[in-house]
Amino acid sequence: MASLFQRCFLLIVILWTGGIAAGCAAPLPDFVQQALPSPAAALVAEGDRQLAEGRTAAAVLAYRQAVTRDDRYAPALRKLGQLYAAEGRARLAQQYLRKAAALRPGDAEIAAELQALMPTEGAGGPLERVWLALMNAGRPAGMAAGDDGVVAVLEDGWVTLLDAATGQARWEVKLPARAASAPGLGDGLALIGGEDGALYALALADGRLLWRHPTAAPVYAAPLIVAGAVYAPSGDGSFTALAAVDGAQRWRIEATAPLTGRPALGGDMLYFGAADGRIFGVDARTGREIWGSGIVAQGAVESEPAIADGRVFIGAGDSRVYAFDAQTGGEYWRHSTPDAVYARPLVVSDTVYVASAGNTLSALDALTGEPRWEITAGSALRHAPALIGDVLYYTAAADPNLYAVTAATGEPLWQFDTGDWLASGPLVHGGLLYLLGQDGAVLALRNEN
Repeated sequence: MASLFQRCFLLIVILWTGGIAAGCAAPLPDFVQQALPSPAAALVAEGDRQLAEGRTAAAVLAYRQAVTRDDRYAPALRKLGQLYAAEGRARLAQQYLRKAAALRPGDAEIAAELQALMPTEGAGGPLERVWLALMNAGRPAGMAAGDDGVVAVLEDGWVTLLDAATGQARWEVKLPARAASAPGLGDGLALIGGEDGALYALALADGRLLWRHPTAAPVYAAPLIVAGAVYAPSGDGSFTALAAVDGAQRWRIEATAPLTGRPALGGDMLYFGAADGRIFGVDARTGREIWGSGIVAQGAVESEPAIADGRVFIGAGDSRVYAFDAQTGGEYWRHSTPDAVYARPLVVSDTVYVASAGNTLSALDALTGEPRWEITAGSALRHAPALIGDVLYYTAAADPNLYAVTAATGEPLWQFDTGDWLASGPLVHGGLLYLLGQDGAVLALRNEN
């Protein structure tokens, strides 16, 4: 025999179904919706199976599909929150656990899980959190900081200018296409490469689209803007110089392979690498090639060059970092690393700091390339470190922490939990250190010392 509750429940469903036939049905009450079998239940069961077999990424995918099928299915929301919390992605975990808690008010276990994700005071050494900007949800394409504020770009095309003092959005616009690059800032402009094979110029003052320049392929590297000129490497191997005021083409050259790394300017010379391992030095005014190093790497050269004391320092896909003469292209030295170097080397005085995708951060002698110290991180290092005073800051790929070490020795000092995996290295401008999270949030920190 069915219980009284079961009979009442069945009556509610029958009456509601009759309402559909009459064209006047209202949504089922929440307690009824949660009691009915959910299409997400099978996906959650699959996620549990994957998790039991140690396949965390597959479990996350199954739980996300469950939420897509039914965004009111509390078990899937909670499972996602728990997994993201275990990965150190506290902000993302909070989003899902809050939704689960709203569906299950009074659930003490979910409330406790949320409480455990609250930030701990004093965990960031001398750093003080100034603001946290939570923008439109989406994967970040990159950010840049300047005197006008911080420009953050999401892959779906949303671009936001954040006030440096408060983190408040001064404007927010959406590009006509998905974004392919981080922004380049200069001359009152924010330049962004689009997936549609075009370069977009926005006015920093109000976000207006000033001009669009078509390129043969997407521009994946942040464009460089210096003294009225825009320099943009393209995925088809072309390199274009434009006038910043209107996007008019000044010159264009064809390299030997796709270009995905940002160029650097030193005097009248531009330096950049190509996917076939070649490194170029060209005249910034005309595009005329001054020197080319020949094939130096087995993989792509995606690192942005660093220029100091008449030398060009650049990482490569063959797990090396190179030092060249800026005028002639003659090689001074090369240093082997455990894996590819995608990040721009940081050159300070007589030291070159190199982040490797093989989880290592190294300090090298700028004159000889000889190592001074090396430390190992928990995951790949894909972004350049930053130096404030005598403290070196760095981030790792699958890690929510900002790490601080002594620049002279590499001795660990402390770490700061930002709340989500990081999509950028530390960016220092105007007395603040900025970080971009994988959830698209921007965090501004200040050194209290």
